[in-house]
Amino acid sequence: MRIWNDPNCERTANASEGIDWDLARYQLLQVPFPESMAVIGPLVKQLENPLELDRAALHCVFGVISVFFFFIKYLIETDQPHLGLARAYLSQLDAFSSGIHPHLLDKSDWLVKDSRINALRRAVLTRLPKDEDNTWMECGQATHTCLAFASLKMTRHPDEADLFFVPAYSICMFEGGFFPLENLDNKYKEMLRQLRYFNRNRGRDHIFTFGSGLSASVFRSWRTEIPESIQLSPETWLFNDVVDMKEPCFNTWRDIAVPGYLHRHEIISLHQAAKPLAERSYVAVFLGRIDSSRGPHPSQGGPDVRAAIRRLKEKGEIFVAQNLSFPEMHAVMGSAKFCFVPKGKSAWSLRFFEALFANCVPVILSDFWELPFESFMDLPSFVIKWPMDLVGDTLMEYLKSLPDSTVQEYMDASKAWRCWYVYPPLLHEQSMAKSDELKEVCPGLDEENAFQAIMQLLASKMRKSWTMTRHFGPGNFHEMLERLESSETSETEEVT
Repeated sequence: MRIWNDPNCERTANASEGIDWDLARYQLLQVPFPESMAVIGPLVKQLENPLELDRAALHCVFGVISVFFFFIKYLIETDQPHLGLARAYLSQLDAFSSGIHPHLLDKSDWLVKDSRINALRRAVLTRLPKDEDNTWMECGQATHTCLAFASLKMTRHPDEADLFFVPAYSICMFEGGFFPLENLDNKYKEMLRQLRYFNRNRGRDHIFTFGSGLSASVFRSWRTEIPESIQLSPETWLFNDVVDMKEPCFNTWRDIAVPGYLHRHEIISLHQAAKPLAERSYVAVFLGRIDSSRGPHPSQGGPDVRAAIRRLKEKGEIFVAQNLSFPEMHAVMGSAKFCFVPKGKSAWSLRFFEALFANCVPVILSDFWELPFESFMDLPSFVIKWPMDLVGDTLMEYLKSLPDSTVQEYMDASKAWRCWYVYPPLLHEQSMAKSDELKEVCPGLDEENAFQAIMQLLASKMRKSWTMTRHFGPGNFHEMLERLESSETSETEEVT
């Protein structure tokens, strides 16, 4: 609420703790850049302390954004630019600014506006060496990323691109209360008209992200506007709150199921809470709601798996709890052999990924959830998937019948596969962390992570004929004909 009620951070004036952002803003407004580095430098030094950065982000996120903006500007414009450090701080700047609607920043009384952040981003990325893996470059007039899969790198040249990533995160705008669904539909349509390369292949080489249970339903006209485009989504079935929905947005052959996001701190906490099998006191647990709102989809009917879990709880067969703190939740999961992951409003659930890092064997009770990366992962080695209509005493008897040696095999296999579901750390997390506990959980994270898995699956979906225009485009085709004609003429002359 401070962003809305106090965007200029006037409440921090004369604060006994932390940074006086009201004074810092006044100084930045009075002293032009680069002379203002006398103010910015000490602030950056203070923000190197993670506790101070957390406090500053809570009390004055626009101040943090402004300080990082000018520090990056200085790093790239000084006589001896520090491009590596600028790139790391740009990652941190993006981490703060991307979660805030640009209108709020533009209306505040800071010197930094959304357009200046975009310009700075371009300035940093265009200065980096060409062999750098410069992701999220601008492509043509429309802001979408061009992917050239020959080298699994981004390209700034749309004519060289095999696929185009469209960074439209509409669920954030909807959940944040900025736009109703009707407006989002129009926003999407307007954006599509600006994508210069969309009609090149009827949108089949464009990738859209729909990051919630609503999936593509946030774009109501998607079936007519982007029916052939690739969707990245965690949701592969129907969302309960969209009651008139009869067909899922997800198509197995067109789209890619992606994992939900676990923060590095959650992963580390779950890993630390995981007890050895012999010390686990619960047979099975479920941490979540078991009320009727998490029942079957209104248009489909079917078994109410959460009601079945409620009956098991009433019999004392399973531990169920909700509204636990993260440490409490992680402790329970780390003390259980099996963690139930039932369908709720969505088919997918973050509990699955949490269970893996608590080394609790996940029991999937969601018939229509296609788990991420099924095509190359050995899911049966570490996941139990049980039919929703058979959740009850039979399930519990089966789980109790499994010897500890079998449970341990599931747990060991989980460690071998689970890190494919981890998104790589942000750049500033990699370059500024003194020690990386996440790498202790996932030693091979650089090669085995969610981003690499998604890229691998995207590469497999790339139609070879898309790239043929590079070699047999109109100009090259005419050149080829001319060479053939001259070759035929030469042969005729030789025969004569």
